[in-house]
Amino acid sequence: MSESGLKLIAWLVAAGVTGATLAVPQPVDPWEMPSLVLDRAATSDAIKLDQTLAGEVLETSEAQTLRTLFLDHGRAEANPPYERLEFDERQTAIYRANEALFEKHGAAALGAMRASAVDEFMRVLGDGLHEGQDDYETGVLGGIRAVLERYGATRDGVLVAPPLTARVFYKARWNSIHRRAFVEGFAPVELQAYWGWLALHGWGKALDEREDALVAFRDAGGFGTQEAAALFDLLAGRPDRSARSLEALYEATGELRLRNLALGALHAALLPVSGP
Repeated sequence: MSESGLKLIAWLVAAGVTGATLAVPQPVDPWEMPSLVLDRAATSDAIKLDQTLAGEVLETSEAQTLRTLFLDHGRAEANPPYERLEFDERQTAIYRANEALFEKHGAAALGAMRASAVDEFMRVLGDGLHEGQDDYETGVLGGIRAVLERYGATRDGVLVAPPLTARVFYKARWNSIHRRAFVEGFAPVELQAYWGWLALHGWGKALDEREDALVAFRDAGGFGTQEAAALFDLLAGRPDRSARSLEALYEATGELRLRNLALGALHAALLPVSGP
């Protein structure tokens, strides 16, 4: 037999051994959540819409007053602690300015201001998550750096979450400061970017809060929620239920990874429950 023929046989044998090895059930540690997956086209559309709205921001006295108060709030956030009375007075002023803008120019004006604020944040973020090069950038950043770090969206000041997640975290902050619902004005993919990150990667949140986030992520059409729910069962001390769910997912999809996760969940039943 020629040398090339021997090499071909050796390759086929090696491939067969590798395939057989992969097919053998091998329990793996079932702690890693599915990664947050966002539709690229929907993500692009959401960002483009924000950029369009940002270009429509008003320069009226009402808008300028509200913007100034927002930046003042950010500077106070960046330099804690500050007096409760000061916070309450600023919140009252923001509420009044918010209502004045809404009454005179409508909801579209608020949406444009929010989009403009997010765009400014992303510009500053592009320069690095520093403490702000000047008074203006300090006001833009406010306390968002601590929020991103707490929920694992940044590590040592480097963004590891999808850019859309950073955008919606800031958008939720803007909504909260202006006394709006956290996710007001979010497109479906933005809801996925927000709730999905908190559920799948938000190790800084309590488990019950992450479970609530997972429900919201599922309702927004998020990907990987069944697998995540099974892993939450494990974290909550329900390994048998977790294993059954993962096994059912394996039978439905044929993914060997899910079968091995199910075996890992059964093994975890014999050990104290802990997470990363």
